[in-house]
Amino acid sequence: MEANHCSLAPKSWMVGEKYIRPLTTEEWVEKMMDADPEFPPDFAEAFESQLSLSDSPSLCRPVHSKKGLEHKADLQQHLFPVPPGHLQCTPESLWKELSLQHEGLKKLIHKQMQPFSQGIVILSRSWAVDLNLQEKPGVICDALLIAQNSTPILYTILREQDAEGQDYCTRTAFTLKQKLVNMGGYTGKVCVKAKVLCLRPESSTEALEAAVSPMDYPASYSLAGTQHMEALLQSLVIVLLGFRSLLSDQLGCEVLNLLTAQQYEILSRSLRKNRELFVHGLPGSGKTIIAIKIMEKIRNVFHCEAHRILYVCENQPLRNFISDRNICRAGTRKTLMREDFVDIQHIIIDEAQNFSTEDGDWYGKAKTITQREKDCPGVLWIFLDYFQTSHLGHSGLPPLSAQYPREELTTVVRNADEIAEYVQQEMQLIIENPPINIPHGYLAILSEAKWVPGVSGNKKIIKNFTLEQIVTYVADTCRLFFERGYSPKDVAVLVSTTTEVEQYQSKLLKAMRKKMVVQLSDACDMLGDHIVLDSVRRFSGLERSIVFGIHPRTTDPAILPNILICLASRAKQHLYIFL
Repeated sequence: MEANHCSLAPKSWMVGEKYIRPLTTEEWVEKMMDADPEFPPDFAEAFESQLSLSDSPSLCRPVHSKKGLEHKADLQQHLFPVPPGHLQCTPESLWKELSLQHEGLKKLIHKQMQPFSQGIVILSRSWAVDLNLQEKPGVICDALLIAQNSTPILYTILREQDAEGQDYCTRTAFTLKQKLVNMGGYTGKVCVKAKVLCLRPESSTEALEAAVSPMDYPASYSLAGTQHMEALLQSLVIVLLGFRSLLSDQLGCEVLNLLTAQQYEILSRSLRKNRELFVHGLPGSGKTIIAIKIMEKIRNVFHCEAHRILYVCENQPLRNFISDRNICRAGTRKTLMREDFVDIQHIIIDEAQNFSTEDGDWYGKAKTITQREKDCPGVLWIFLDYFQTSHLGHSGLPPLSAQYPREELTTVVRNADEIAEYVQQEMQLIIENPPINIPHGYLAILSEAKWVPGVSGNKKIIKNFTLEQIVTYVADTCRLFFERGYSPKDVAVLVSTTTEVEQYQSKLLKAMRKKMVVQLSDACDMLGDHIVLDSVRRFSGLERSIVFGIHPRTTDPAILPNILICLASRAKQHLYIFL
């Protein structure tokens, strides 16, 4: 009987969006034995684990952050600190703004918080949007209470009574609970109660309680003290700051990375209040990541389909890279100027410092498109970095003094230490002798820069090699990297022009095939298992672990440091420049 009992299928079930089904024995064993995948050496050297599968719920994905960045515990203390002995509302700026806009809101919140002595109230204009759900019209704000001796409670405050308010709040609370466990890795008992409140007209400062979650939970679901609250808040950090790593496709499995606090704070800005925004970001500070995340947010805030959002960059490879994510339409500046885009409402522009006016006023056209609907104008966010300017012509951007409102990304997260030092040296040369088309006022951003240390790698400058010596060196070095576990998709070989791509392709391929079987392709296919061979300018906005730069040059020596920054900042760990 014992043997028969042991052979029975486990009594475990999988809860899906619309169904519950029992797990097979094979599925159960797979989930119980789940372990972190084996990562390639460049990933293991550059990232550290924030959440491992070995000590997480079975549906979690591994979470890693760049070495040297804040740990999830540090991010929690920075963003959501638990104050000793009292309750605190955060973020303070939003709390003040909402209190001024809505008479009686402060009194309402304080009344609801009276039973609690210690904890944190995390305010949001929409917790649904924060969790990648659609925003609900008529919601003043949502407030998440994490308090001692209480289960988490999500409050939704409505402008007026709404029959759908409870469904919205319950769905948001349920999604938060799921994500705390399945994404954030929380292993304690958890529930999130949903409570809906309605703020009465201005003549009254009382609140009408519309509904509350009917279920009572055992005391074991309450957060007993600071340690328990902080553990749940660290899982919340992963939920809010976690994003699918751009390396997931390359790694062959889904891996999450964490935003920096600076990136998260920019993403937390109200889109309705910041429909136009200029984001200045140093090389490797995550501008393209923020561009991707803000398009996802636009879809939820404005209930917008992907075909209503246009992402614009200068070059085809970056356009293809974004297009493959299926979150928007993607095009180049030339496409923007050539087509009417009658269905487009929102525009995100990336790498704008390398735009030009050769086909017309792209900035004026983008503003016209996004402001067609006068009652509900669209979003226009523009990302740029003057340090990576690759030409001396007019970019078409408004003067620096007119680039408001403005945010800055100054925490550099991409490059290994030696590469980062080289980029800083070239930036200093630009500060000492800036090209004519870089605004002097922009150079002050460097004084705010924070370069994240701790990632090993190397930078090597090689001079006076012949073409034959260069291609042999590249082939030999690639072979050594491949023996260490790297693959062709980790490597990019960048030259100055597309004409030089043709000159180097056959010779490089011949040298490579003496050492190994490998393919070369341009940057338009970043996910293929091949070495990228392309120009520095076309590779703008993209990255590889190993980058070889061959004879970087420009028609005007004044912007050579800019070209070298463009080149070097594409390399995450290993950089070789042939001069």
